[in-house]
Amino acid sequence: MLEDRSTIYAKVAPERIADVNWIMEGYEHLALVSTIDHQEGIILLRGTPDTYNDVLEIVENMPYLYIYTGNGDELEEMIFESTEMLYEHLDCVVIKDVNTIRYLTGFRGDSSILYADDRRAVLVTDGRYLYQARAEAKCCHIVEYAENIWHTVAELAQDAKTVGFDGDYFTYNDFNTLQELLCGKELKVIDLKYIRMVKDKRELELMWRAVKIADEAYLRLLDELQPGMTEKTLAGRLEYYMRSLGAEKLAFETIVASGERSALPHGIASDKEVEIGDFITFDFGAVYDGYHSDMTRTVVLGMANSWHKEIYTIVEEAQWRGLKNAKPGITGAELDAVVRDYITSRGYGENYVHGLGHGIGLEIHEMPNINKRGQNVILQPGMTFTVEPGIYIPGKGGVRIEDTVVLTDEGAKVLTGVKKQLMEIV
Repeated sequence: MLEDRSTIYAKVAPERIADVNWIMEGYEHLALVSTIDHQEGIILLRGTPDTYNDVLEIVENMPYLYIYTGNGDELEEMIFESTEMLYEHLDCVVIKDVNTIRYLTGFRGDSSILYADDRRAVLVTDGRYLYQARAEAKCCHIVEYAENIWHTVAELAQDAKTVGFDGDYFTYNDFNTLQELLCGKELKVIDLKYIRMVKDKRELELMWRAVKIADEAYLRLLDELQPGMTEKTLAGRLEYYMRSLGAEKLAFETIVASGERSALPHGIASDKEVEIGDFITFDFGAVYDGYHSDMTRTVVLGMANSWHKEIYTIVEEAQWRGLKNAKPGITGAELDAVVRDYITSRGYGENYVHGLGHGIGLEIHEMPNINKRGQNVILQPGMTFTVEPGIYIPGKGGVRIEDTVVLTDEGAKVLTGVKKQLMEIV
């Protein structure tokens, strides 16, 4: 997945980030500048492999930490440098998160550890994944552990003084074991969730396929929807269609919530039968070659009444405002506020109980945050996320509308293809 990517991670004075954006205007074939950490001045430049000299010219007066030009011989070093660049003075890194390992190496298995330093990248796994690892993680040395994976990792890190590890994915026992085996060494938690925010062409193609599978499955389900079907039956049919259309698995547990239950933002499908007059909310997604889609649609079974139309119209307008205002240069928190302020102005602020959206890719929820917590990441072209406002009224019902989008230079491009106008199933 790395062959079409040319990347420079650079660290500059925070006040010079705007200068980098200005300089980039003279290099049309460079894809973007992404701000990884605005306060620290860490940026990410990406283009195609033939842009190497131009990129060097841009940062020649800046202390860059790493250059990757797409050459296979540099992959091992890239794995370490793409993590170390965020955290100075690391001698090695130990990565447990399966999605980060897949992103950096191509390995799709689990129950493994990726070790990397400035000389080598080693994937530590067991006999179940040995041949798969050799086939998929060609940039790594493959080591099979015998009894305890942490003993093997500790042996690899025996000469290190400072060890970085992705602590969010370590259990308490994992940490204690590693700390005991690496006695006397400094363990430093590292956060790698930012390195996957900007998607390349191949990643976007896989996400588009996942979206299209979900789109088609939903349209097939609507042809069968009728009163008396249970929410579980509807969820099961939707999941069957996604699988039959090529999904490797579900993006998450399918949500089908009808009638009063549609006021539950995460109303997992129940034995309730859908009835005339119900709002029915469907929230679901497919996974294709590791990449997720996520969409929500709310329909009315039968003819919509005035209350249905009022609530639906407000949410539809709110979602449109979110899509319209999603542009490079703003934060997820700012985008969330645009939509939240509108819903509040219509009198339903207390009934909008979640954030506007979330990043999506190898995980169903990843960076960037499109909510009140999304203050530190500036949205950039190539980022993928959802836009999903909703209104929920306990005892009555609710509406949510959600699309998966990719941010471009011009704004949000909606990947979801199913229409969003209020649909009455009669």
